[in-house]
Amino acid sequence: MSDQYGGYAPQTQHAGGYSGGAGQQSYGQQWGTSDQEGPALQQFVSVMPPDSDVTRPSEEFLSYAEGKVGPALIRLWREHGLGFYGEQRLAIVDPGDWMAVLQEWLGADVSSFPIAVTSFGHVYHYDRQGGQERVQCLDPHFQSNTVVAQDLTSFFNEHLTGGSSHISDLEGPRGGARQKLGPLAEGEIYYFMPMLALGGTVSPDSLAKGPGPEHLEQIHRAVGQSRG
Repeated sequence: MSDQYGGYAPQTQHAGGYSGGAGQQSYGQQWGTSDQEGPALQQFVSVMPPDSDVTRPSEEFLSYAEGKVGPALIRLWREHGLGFYGEQRLAIVDPGDWMAVLQEWLGADVSSFPIAVTSFGHVYHYDRQGGQERVQCLDPHFQSNTVVAQDLTSFFNEHLTGGSSHISDLEGPRGGARQKLGPLAEGEIYYFMPMLALGGTVSPDSLAKGPGPEHLEQIHRAVGQSRG
């Protein structure tokens, strides 16, 4: 696990003003289709079981995480591992591999760190504010950053498995992408070209896939250049 995992000053404002939320577009519509011991995330694991290629992190990784994340996530890492879940609907990620994306979008002093990424590159990131857990979702395609849950357990068991998450909204595009482009490799995401952030459309003809962190950083830079 990278040292970028933690150690940042408290986040006070999202650089670039990506507050997001109300009124953002729905992918599905366009396509036409708490910390606690015990099995805290069993609902999530039942709905989206780990894929066969998940890998359990080292004890060094897990020890480094102690005190930085809640025990529910550490237990998920230890018992099931990092990698794709739910037939690549979601990737549980090493925070260090995706930290540069948050720094690119939200500023170098961002206090949260990535914990999961959808197949289309929505980055879920976690922190504690005043002792209260918080999970946010960075949507680079529509340039929003929204709080989606107030603790890890409700994030995994309720938000991700519910009908209002990006995972649910992306079920149609994900199926089309897998059929057209095949499964994802580690660190890859599906996306659309031209970029949605620059006026591209959600269409089977515009589907592409490639390295996730690289593409999400490219979106931010391209949007900045388009704004002058």
